[in-house]
Amino acid sequence: MAGGYASRLYFVNDMLPSHLAQFVRVAFAVQSSFPDLTFEVLEIGAVPVSNRPEPFHPLLDTFPGSRVHAFELDEKSFAVLEAHKRHDVTIHRAAIGARRERRTVHLTNLPVCTSLYHPNESLLRHFNFLDVSYLRSKETVETVALDDLLDEGLFSSIDFVKIDIQGAELDAFVGGRRTLGAALALLTEVEFVPMYEDQPLFGDVDRELRDQGFMFHKFIGMEGRTLRPVVFPGGPGDSSWHLWSDAMFVRDLSRWGDLDARSLAKLALLALVYGSPDVTYRCLKLCDERLGTDLVASLVEA
Repeated sequence: MAGGYASRLYFVNDMLPSHLAQFVRVAFAVQSSFPDLTFEVLEIGAVPVSNRPEPFHPLLDTFPGSRVHAFELDEKSFAVLEAHKRHDVTIHRAAIGARRERRTVHLTNLPVCTSLYHPNESLLRHFNFLDVSYLRSKETVETVALDDLLDEGLFSSIDFVKIDIQGAELDAFVGGRRTLGAALALLTEVEFVPMYEDQPLFGDVDRELRDQGFMFHKFIGMEGRTLRPVVFPGGPGDSSWHLWSDAMFVRDLSRWGDLDARSLAKLALLALVYGSPDVTYRCLKLCDERLGTDLVASLVEA
């Protein structure tokens, strides 16, 4: 949903100096053991909602050769992204779905709320500040599945997925089961109530991702709105009614022993930039047991 997504995330650039130093130490240690390490990222629904960088961007800066494939449907947003993209980001104008098919896209008052699902205005009208999600117009698009793009060679082995496509995330996961087969973690927007008609909710997404070998890790931010006419003093996001969040999933903890050392190192770094040093510690410790290194010392060094 619209409203403060980027500002809720754990930004490396906003770390306290000690935390930034911790990231630099860990990244340098990992790079020493894996000098050719790179990250492959999918960013699905890449419309900019802030001028601030994504938390995973420092990984691109630190590990040359890393790449992002970003997908955005909205024409104006695509143009903005294309004009200001990083050198290591490729922008694709495409609608990601469960399969190749013709679908109706529902254009809303605010482009970041546009969805393959019809806004549930009968519900939205109960809440303040959600008129941004009301339907403005419709058009027909052809969706494409991630696995189709994988077969076409657009990308290969994916490490991390960040996705925010307004209720259609489950469609992308169903159409990308082979694509996600090598992914170590993903960050997905999820809703707890049907803000779009017939949309999958958090439980549906969680069930599919568990079937694909992921485990829910944590919510990053919890967003909502107040029931009309009550408005809390903290602004639109200050609410007792939780409506949506960003959910982070990682490979099932019980299967980390099956990951190779490079994958463990990547998961360690992804966890660190999203504020989970305990996950980083466990992954680095497993790396050390495999390689006879002492990578974990870079995390706990005073």
